[in-house]
Amino acid sequence: MFMGTKKRVVQTELDESDYETLVQIAKSKNLSIKDAAREAMRWWSASLSDLEQDPLFKLKPVEFKAKVRSEQMEGFLYRR
Repeated sequence: MFMGTKKRVVQTELDESDYETLVQIAKSKNLSIKDAAREAMRWWSASLSDLEQDPLFKLKPVEFKAKVRSEQMEGFLYRR
């Protein structure tokens, strides 16, 4: 997280079974319940985000100097 970033507190209620699942997963990943819940919420919101707004999907193709056919790509990328 960047210094100076404003944070918000989110509070919710879980059914007992959902809470126990969260606790078990948090323990298995050596995370606090707070960190596990934060990670779950980030994953959920990212998975439902509109990818058209993601800068990664707005990249334009780049022309490279080397012309390589697709069947030569592995050799070109991993040559030693």
